[in-house]
Amino acid sequence: MKSNCSIALGVGGFLMLALSGFAAEKKVAEADLFMHVTNAFVAPTSAAKLPRVFIIGDSISIGYTDPVRKTLQGKAEVYRPPENCQHTGHGLARIKTWVGTNKWDVIHFNFGIWDTHMLDPAGKLIPLKEVPNRTDLHIRYTPDQYRTNLTRIVEMLQATGASLVWASTTPIMSRTGERFEDIKTLNRVADEVMRSKNIPIDDLYEFVLPNVKNWQNSDKVHFNRTGNEELAKKVSGAILEAMKTRPK
Repeated sequence: MKSNCSIALGVGGFLMLALSGFAAEKKVAEADLFMHVTNAFVAPTSAAKLPRVFIIGDSISIGYTDPVRKTLQGKAEVYRPPENCQHTGHGLARIKTWVGTNKWDVIHFNFGIWDTHMLDPAGKLIPLKEVPNRTDLHIRYTPDQYRTNLTRIVEMLQATGASLVWASTTPIMSRTGERFEDIKTLNRVADEVMRSKNIPIDDLYEFVLPNVKNWQNSDKVHFNRTGNEELAKKVSGAILEAMKTRPK
């Protein structure tokens, strides 16, 4: 059964979809950055009656979607929205379209990096290198706004009847000082929201932190082949655990 997330795009189309997220803070030329991207948006076409898994997230999740699909082959059919899911505001606007009327057994989701982007008064994203020299910028969503958005998203996802798994946001090692703390702050907020809703947390932040030098690309945000494959193992394990504990 095909998901409503299926899209008829060629390789060029897939790369264009991914570029908007992969280049969010810094343009990166490494080929590994686009590893697995061409397959990430290709929904399964198998008619097998396997558990249906939905991955929601930004370009970090795009990188590990295809490896997760391969890891869970024969155990689950893995789908994702045919786009970069960006920030919580975008999620609120698109969640109903993404999940559609499909029955999902497990939804593994994340929002965070885009929520911490710095914007100018017109709402335009400012490149990382320009941020220290600007005094007119604001973060896309404050922790309180993020909490409100994320809580609403969780409630919408819970309405699907799927077992939910939250993924903590991975670190941005190119940031320093207070800017480095932004991801940690939002992870703490998300942790509080998920615990209040009894939603398990797949802690990708702490998982990758000791290995960022080997797993991240030179942009210090996205992950290389090894990083994506290691993330996929962690994500797959969390999904399998959710499947195992899901009521029959």
